[in-house]
Amino acid sequence: MKKGVQMFTVRDYMNDRQQVERTLRTIREIGYDSIQAATPEFMTHREFKGCMERFGLGTYSANADFETMRDNPAEFAAAVEQAEIYGVSYIAIGTLPEEMRESPQGYRRFAEQAGQVGQRLLKDGIRLLYHPHALEFYSFGKGLKGMDILMDETDSKSFHFSLDTHWLACGGVDICDWLKKAKDRMELVHFKDYAIVGGANTVETVCKGFAEVGEGNIDWPKVIDTCRETGVQAVAVEQDVCPGNPFDSLRISFENMVKLGV
Repeated sequence: MKKGVQMFTVRDYMNDRQQVERTLRTIREIGYDSIQAATPEFMTHREFKGCMERFGLGTYSANADFETMRDNPAEFAAAVEQAEIYGVSYIAIGTLPEEMRESPQGYRRFAEQAGQVGQRLLKDGIRLLYHPHALEFYSFGKGLKGMDILMDETDSKSFHFSLDTHWLACGGVDICDWLKKAKDRMELVHFKDYAIVGGANTVETVCKGFAEVGEGNIDWPKVIDTCRETGVQAVAVEQDVCPGNPFDSLRISFENMVKLGV
């Protein structure tokens, strides 16, 4: 599996062209071979792609806002153009709109709308890439969760997932079960550890934190084996909050992944 970085981890180090180059150089020097990122506002897609290539880094997906792409033909075309420039077959979108997140009807409405966008993209050989967090595991009772609706009511050809190990753990579900559920519609997984940290004032308080791969509570050998079994081709390390320099955290995650056989 390829080992990459979700660039949200180093978002504070992408503020100008010099920072971008230093950041990409450091990521490559650590050993990562790819990134997942949106083009910085001060660069064109071609400039950013050229910068990635200069440092020997590939990329996983283009990026777009779902609602903008849904409602604005020009933005839809721009997202397709970005994917073509990047040479990728995925356009990553964020979490479903807030007003759709806490009812089955909302999830079904999103699944329908995303399905329509996905079918339009598929004509250009592109698929939507959806990154769930914990909120998609909102329970509606009788065993039904928001993610069940997204999984069951979207087209497996046009709507794919990039599940996240931390958010699966945070959602209270079995990580490997969901990796298996996404088989054949997931090539990329976000690797992020889930740690219980200090600060609890009562025994009922759960204080959780983001951790480097291998430094938290996730059963990584089992997760990695399941990724291989289900055909995952790449992992992107993402750490929303780091205890210090994010590049130090990225190095720890990379070294631990190597030890784990990734």
